[in-house]
Amino acid sequence: MDHRVIGVLGASGGLGASTLAVALGVGAARRWGVTACVDGDLWGGGLDVTACLEHLPGLRWADLAGAAGELDGAALLRSLPTQEGVAVLSAGGNHDSPRRVAPHGVEVRAVTALARLCALTVVDLGRGGGAQEGAGLLQACTDLLVLAGTTARRLADVVSAARLVAGAPQGSVGLVLRTPRRDVVEPEKVALRLDLPLVALLPDDAQVMADADRGRVPGTRPAGRLTTVADRLLDWVELADPANDLAVSA
Repeated sequence: MDHRVIGVLGASGGLGASTLAVALGVGAARRWGVTACVDGDLWGGGLDVTACLEHLPGLRWADLAGAAGELDGAALLRSLPTQEGVAVLSAGGNHDSPRRVAPHGVEVRAVTALARLCALTVVDLGRGGGAQEGAGLLQACTDLLVLAGTTARRLADVVSAARLVAGAPQGSVGLVLRTPRRDVVEPEKVALRLDLPLVALLPDDAQVMADADRGRVPGTRPAGRLTTVADRLLDWVELADPANDLAVSA
């Protein structure tokens, strides 16, 4: 891995983009060592809650408000709450409004600093990463995963998301479809309509919600559906890495 930054963009709310982002971080940590997960939804409750480490001390976005110049990636990484090998830079917590962070562009500098040290940095872009506070983060990603649903409204949402990522400079963009058990939509047709490669299907899994209620970190259940999908997506990222010999021969 050549210090990739993968963004997870939820085309609609409630699809589990944050959960998938954390699961990717956990899987990447197992493969390559310490990984960073960055919260791009500065107005949300906090990615640290999804990662089950909201009780741990460490820096959050509001602590970086007003930081000037290049950030020390090693110092930042050491200062973040970490669990399962995943260091999380999160919004939320008992901090001031994240409005103080975005105008200074510190979010992109933080991702850049972390990416210099981590083989993979995962950015949870939330819903519609083109929002003002997330636009810079979208541009900072080397690869993108667009998470979409298959209801009529969610398909309309992903059409807009596809337009958004079409103008991004990312090397690889993949589609992940949330699939309910009774789904009449053919995933391949959705991918063809959006002109995005279908990378994986993410089936509904009641176990994921049960794990969240019990404080189990996403992606840590052996052979769980979410863990399996996250591993498949990491294979995709690894093959898409231009520094990987497999990418040349694929």
